[in-house]
Amino acid sequence: MSTPGTSSPRQAAFDVMVDGVREPWWIRTRRLVVLSAIIVLTILGALDVITTVIGRLRPSSPISAPGIADGALDAVAEGVAVDYLSWDAEDRARREQVLRRWAVPGRDVDGWDGQGRQSADSATVLARARQDLGNAVVTVRVRVVPYTVDGTSGPPDQAPPQSPDHDPGPSSPDTEPGVPAAQPAPQTLPGWRAHPARWLIVAVPLALHEGRLLLAASPALVGDPGTDAPELLPAGNATSDDRFSRDTRSSVRTFFEALATGDLDFVRAPRARIASLQGAAVLVEVRQWRGVQAPPGKSPEQRMGVASVVWRTVENAGQLTCTYRLRLHRQDDRWLLAAIGIDTGTSP
Repeated sequence: MSTPGTSSPRQAAFDVMVDGVREPWWIRTRRLVVLSAIIVLTILGALDVITTVIGRLRPSSPISAPGIADGALDAVAEGVAVDYLSWDAEDRARREQVLRRWAVPGRDVDGWDGQGRQSADSATVLARARQDLGNAVVTVRVRVVPYTVDGTSGPPDQAPPQSPDHDPGPSSPDTEPGVPAAQPAPQTLPGWRAHPARWLIVAVPLALHEGRLLLAASPALVGDPGTDAPELLPAGNATSDDRFSRDTRSSVRTFFEALATGDLDFVRAPRARIASLQGAAVLVEVRQWRGVQAPPGKSPEQRMGVASVVWRTVENAGQLTCTYRLRLHRQDDRWLLAAIGIDTGTSP
């Protein structure tokens, strides 16, 4: 038997001497556990501090979704929108040169008729609709100043035609077409009369081409907050339906007339979300309408097609040809507009 204050031979093997005093093994073990915990917490704290510092030093990424960064999309789309909505009949070559720099090589993206004068500025992105990692449609609001011929100063070399109902007299913002802006009309140029600024909204289709973000097709005038979807037609080469195209051509024209004026209640399909141009443009003609056959297995009450439309901008400052992709819905023997998007540069 061991006396009090002494250890058995087996315990003595685990005890140690500290300052001449024998220390039990369990005290030593507790001390090692506490020391190990302190070391671990110190290391974890240091790693947390390092991670925080690195996170603050590293610039935040503008990418909110896989693919092209939002900032890159916005920068290109805003530049395209300003250049696309600016033109001058006296210097057509300048616009052609500028748009070629924005566009995919070999792609014709100029829908302007070459008449009139208009300047644009103050572009702001309203929405983005991504198709895939390299394609997107960006909706941009732009402030424009339209010009008309000033008869008192003598017409410019290429004067835009005047519409029969054109009234060059002053008007209040309540009666002006389109959405008025507060910017006053700039100083009138010789041969031209400037009008108060308006807001226009344009959808810009962009694509990543050989490492550059470029304009894939002509932009198109749309309503706020933009088109319903960037792509509405089935993938691949859809087959045209000539009979369907003939039967629905008048309905399609009615759709675009309502899109311009805002009278969409009688042409819009139930639950369709379609915004009007709010009088920012007047329909000149539906230049081309091509309906396509319904894909196998799809309801014949849902049809699609592509329309090429000519708009006359406010104050008759010029005309733009825009291409749209439509989805139609038949209800009670009437075709209604279910969705509208823009051409994105891929052939249906």
